Amino acid sequence: MTSHGAGRRQLASLVALAVVSVLVVLAVRHMSIARVFAELAAVRPLWIALAVMCFAAILPLWALQWRLLAPSRPRAAFSAMLGVVAMTSTVLNTTPLLVGEAAGVYFLVTRAMLARAAALSVLAMDQLFVGVAKLCVLSAAAAIVDLPAWMASGASALLVVVVALMAGLVALAWRGEALGAAAARWLPARITQLAAAVGVALAPIRSPSLAGGALAVALAKMAVEALAILCIQRAFGLELTAASALVILGAVNLATLLPVVPGNVGVYEAAVVVGYSFFGVTPERALGIAVVQHACFFVALALPGYRWLGRAALARSSAAAA
Repeated sequence: MTSHGAGRRQLASLVALAVVSVLVVLAVRHMSIARVFAELAAVRPLWIALAVMCFAAILPLWALQWRLLAPSRPRAAFSAMLGVVAMTSTVLNTTPLLVGEAAGVYFLVTRAMLARAAALSVLAMDQLFVGVAKLCVLSAAAAIVDLPAWMASGASALLVVVVALMAGLVALAWRGEALGAAAARWLPARITQLAAAVGVALAPIRSPSLAGGALAVALAKMAVEALAILCIQRAFGLELTAASALVILGAVNLATLLPVVPGNVGVYEAAVVVGYSFFGVTPERALGIAVVQHACFFVALALPGYRWLGRAALARSSAAAA
């Protein structure tokens, strides 16, 4: 059963990668590759360094958010939670759908010493607040400019998902035990007990201060990402308004909601290119920006986790040798 499931996931990833590859090839046929390289050659390094620093600020903000959402007892040290989010970010940015989420739960249990129910609740609340923050980005962009039809449709779909997730978490947070008892007639006891435990661990949902703080941090993560996009624009000599960064960020957020391709390679770049076409940026320049922006994002959010993953592997090797 497990091997068949893994085979289906691998086949889906290969199909998605093939589709993205075909789309990239079709798009590149209408571009001047020489002009793309010319755009890349004219990049200003200082702005790129600033963009990487902005992207890198997401990790400590993420660690702060997870500490707010995690139970106060035991309270993981900030350094430990930073390692958890760094390793989770590495897996999220190098693997397809759900692998990174599962890794996040694993790291929360093994490194932050949370119970499994608490780890699941942290992940669920993180998805909720990040979803709300993404909706805020799209709403702010829509208030300034007229969004393309595909982005407006995507925002509507995201709103439905976020509202459904919020309703489910609120129900579990306030009525978890009652729902578990009612479902005990049809579901295994292990599942109902886990649901009840998750409901208890959703305490931040019931706390205006914790929920507000977690949402504020989620919005701060979006703000530094938008600032990174503005830095990359300056690196390429673009003088666009702040609204353009919100549109590009919104396009990337929508395109990468379901990361079926590891690292969103191709999907991320396509979203940036389509977003900049809305502002009249040439395809060659937009592709150059997209490649550099994704590279900066990867360097800042995927590479740091290898430090903690390497230390963990070394510790396991030392323990096995002993």
